[in-house]
Amino acid sequence: MIELRGITFTPPDSSEHVLKDVDLTIEEGELLLVSGPTGSGKSTLLGVLAGLVPRFSGGVLDGDVLLDGASIVRTPPRERAGIIGYVGQDPVAGFVTDTVEEELAYGMEQLGLPPATMRRRVEETLDLLGIAEL
Repeated sequence: MIELRGITFTPPDSSEHVLKDVDLTIEEGELLLVSGPTGSGKSTLLGVLAGLVPRFSGGVLDGDVLLDGASIVRTPPRERAGIIGYVGQDPVAGFVTDTVEEELAYGMEQLGLPPATMRRRVEETLDLLGIAEL
């Protein structure tokens, strides 16, 4: 379970909150849709969950983020990546390699998985999705 408790975020060089007193509970296995108009804080909210905000954006974050009851608000994104993922508005902008196979392996490389494990998981994923030819 992921919980946000009293999350308030103020961007750098601003006195206005993008997020204010957000409380949210996401149960394990729950599918959640975040929607709203441009500029309403959707990406900021997801960035807080993934640990990207305020680490890479700057600004002031108040409140707490809990994973299974333990605070992770100060846990770096790399340490959250095995549990919490984030795909931005433009998924293509998130690609870092030239091939599907390399892209599938990239995240596992960042987590430090052994090469044999990565190879097996990449092959399983390609087969499962029927995209080995890509």
